[in-house]
Amino acid sequence: MEQQEDLPNASVRKTLEELLGRSDYTLELACAKGNNYLGIVWRIQVEKEQSLVLKLPPQNLLRRKQFFARPCFKRESMAYEKFLPLVRSYQAERQVPEAQRFCHFAQCFASRQDEPNECIVLEDLCRNGYQMHDRFADLTAAHVSLVMCAYAKLHAVSLALKRQQPQKLLPFQKLVDIFEERRTDHVLGAYFEQLKQSALSTLCPQKDAVYVKRLQAFFGRGSYFEMLLELLNGSNCEPFAVVCHGDSWNNNFLYRCQAYTKQPLEVCLIDWQLMRYASPITDLVYFLFSCTTRMFRRQHYQPMIQLYYEELRQQLTRLGEVVEALFPLTAFKQQLKEKGAVGLLLAMMVLPIVTMRGEDAPDLQVISEMAEGGATTSLHGVGFLGVGNEMLYKQRMRDVILDCADYNYI
Repeated sequence: MEQQEDLPNASVRKTLEELLGRSDYTLELACAKGNNYLGIVWRIQVEKEQSLVLKLPPQNLLRRKQFFARPCFKRESMAYEKFLPLVRSYQAERQVPEAQRFCHFAQCFASRQDEPNECIVLEDLCRNGYQMHDRFADLTAAHVSLVMCAYAKLHAVSLALKRQQPQKLLPFQKLVDIFEERRTDHVLGAYFEQLKQSALSTLCPQKDAVYVKRLQAFFGRGSYFEMLLELLNGSNCEPFAVVCHGDSWNNNFLYRCQAYTKQPLEVCLIDWQLMRYASPITDLVYFLFSCTTRMFRRQHYQPMIQLYYEELRQQLTRLGEVVEALFPLTAFKQQLKEKGAVGLLLAMMVLPIVTMRGEDAPDLQVISEMAEGGATTSLHGVGFLGVGNEMLYKQRMRDVILDCADYNYI
C-alpha cells in the first residue's frame, strides 16, 4: 500500500485538475517495486480508454536528499521542456522525413520545477502498445538494433546543431553532470569505492589472474569518483561531445512489439533524469554492458557499434552534414578506446539492480536513513546484493570485466 507522502500533494493535484479540466480521475501505481529508484510513477486514469503518466519525486525529505531527487527532476524537466522540443523543431526545420527523425520519447503535457511540487505529466506509452522488456529475458539483436539507431539519431542532432546553430546547444553544453554535483558526498564516495571490491570479488584469482591484474591496475588510476567523472566529462572529448540520454539501463527503454511474433518494432527512451553532455560512447557502452550478455556481445558487439555509426552517418546526411567532417571513423574509434571503460564503471553501479527481482528490492527509506547516519556500507549492506541475485550479479559482472579487458578499454 502506498504511503501518503508518495501521493501528489494538493498543489500538484490542482495542476492535474487544470490540465484535465476535471477532478474525477483515479491514480494507480504505474511501476512495480524495483522498477524505479528515483521517484514515484502514477498512472492517471481519466476515462476507460484515456490515461496519462505522472512522475513525482519522493516527498520524504530524507529520500529526496539521499536520492538527489530535486536535481534529477530539474534535469528531466529541462529535457521535456527545452531539449526534446528543440530536437523536434530542429529536425522539422531541416526537413528530415518524419519516419527518420529522433522521436523516441513520450509527449509531455505539463511539468513543474517549484519545490516541493515538482511533477511531470506524460503520455501513457503503454496505451500505444509500448511495454518494458523483462530484464531477466535476454534482449535480441532486434531490440538492441532499435536502441543503437535511436541513439545515433539523438546524437546526430547535437553534432549538427553544434555546427549550424551553436547558440541553441549552449545551455545543454553547460550541464553539470549529476555525479559531478555529488563529488563531495563522502558517504556515496565510500559506497562507490566498495563497488571496486565487489567487482574484483567476481574474478577467480587463479583462472582469471590476468584479468585481476588488469582490473587492479585500472582501479589504481584513482578513486571511482575521479575515474567516472573524467570519463563523463564532455569538455575533454570535444568536438565530439553530445547531449546524451544518460541512463541506459534496461527499464528505461519501452518497446512496441508485433502482436503475434513479439518482434520489436519501435523503441522509446524514458527517464531523462541523468541527461548529460558527454561523449556519445557513454550511452552506447552503458547500454551494451549493462543490458546485454557476454554471449550476445561475442556475436553482436562490433556489428552493433558499426550499425550505430552507419545510422549516425545517414542521420547527419539528412541534417545537411557529413560524418567525416563532424565525427570521422578514426575519431569515433578513438573515443571508443578512450571512453569505453565508463561502461564498466556504470555496470558496476547498476548490475546489482539489474539482477535483482522486484520482490527483493531494498527499502529505500532504510537506505536513506543509513546514508544520513554516515554509514559507509557495501552492496550487501544496503540490500542490493543478496541470496536472490548474487550468483547472477557475479556472472554478469565478471563477463563485463572480461569484455572490457579484451576490448582494451581497461
